Amino acid sequence: MKKVITLLTLAANLSMAATTALPNNTFAVDEGVAFMLGNDGASDYFFSWTDISGTQTDIADPTIILTVGETYTFTRTSSSHPFGILNDSLSVSEIGGSLFRDSTDSSVINAAILSPSEDFTADPPPVATTISWTPGSADVGDYFYTCLVTSHTGMTGRIQVVPEPSSQLLVILGLSSVLLRRQR
Repeated sequence: MKKVITLLTLAANLSMAATTALPNNTFAVDEGVAFMLGNDGASDYFFSWTDISGTQTDIADPTIILTVGETYTFTRTSSSHPFGILNDSLSVSEIGGSLFRDSTDSSVINAAILSPSEDFTADPPPVATTISWTPGSADVGDYFYTCLVTSHTGMTGRIQVVPEPSSQLLVILGLSSVLLRRQR
């Protein structure tokens, strides 16, 4: 009985958690949220967001794990650090746990921006300061975000897109519920 209740509690917590903090400045955000992006000079983006798990504030260049089918928005609160989401063709190095864009060539950076590029850059007008993205199943994989100012190489982080949670979790919850009823 105790094992079934523990399994139910774990499964319920997993299904309700919108943000799970993981090691190495990584956050799994399995529910659509609005990320607000501040900055620390030219060195880091600071992400803040609120969901059912609570509020995350001023997280410097986190790795964020997003879920297929959820809508995420990225809104810059600064006017001087254009934000872009790029594919994994962008060369990035990790130094001391932080990511740095290797290129300062604007043509290399612009070639890696997801397409259509106007949908994945938050820049001063005429382009909006907000990116809205609902990753589809074809988007599962690794991406990067970066400041589009070529010399701001440290304002870089990773985005991972993962599939929707498996229906197996729902089956486990259903079976656990049946087992609990039988044991009463």
